[in-house]
Amino acid sequence: MAKENVMTFVEARSKLSEIVDRVSEQGETYIVSKRQKPVAVIIGIDEYRHLSGTAKYMKNVRGKRIINLEGTATAVGDIDDAIRALRKSRLDAISKNVP
Repeated sequence: MAKENVMTFVEARSKLSEIVDRVSEQGETYIVSKRQKPVAVIIGIDEYRHLSGTAKYMKNVRGKRIINLEGTATAVGDIDDAIRALRKSRLDAISKNVP
């Protein structure tokens, strides 16, 4: 894991844009504290996906993201479009089964 930077909530709020840039570009990690106690962590999306376990469902192949849901892999350019299509297909399947 990259170097951790500890800062107060007030300081983090005032420098949020800079923090987000440093996290995404340089892989830095920030711990935010309130009343001298750590309460939150700001990490990059790749680190978050790795820690949360969602990285195993996402892959990049030739510039497209591949999402694997329940053993079915689909190439998508935009994850939001893929989720909308998945929801629509589920609703269509439900409506076909209703008498």
